[in-house]
Amino acid sequence: MDAPKMQVKCSVTNCAYNKKKLCFADSLEVNAMGDGFADSSEGTCCSTFINE
Repeated sequence: MDAPKMQVKCSVTNCAYNKKKLCFADSLEVNAMGDGFADSSEGTCCSTFINE
């Protein structure tokens, strides 16, 4: 298993891209939830997520 290009930590254990708490997706898309504006990290979501 090669290391990811950019180390992105991930604690979502059921994501298909999560291996040993690192994201192995080829690219990563993070969006704001709701109206497109985030005040904190809680207002964001990973759109790259695929349920295992």
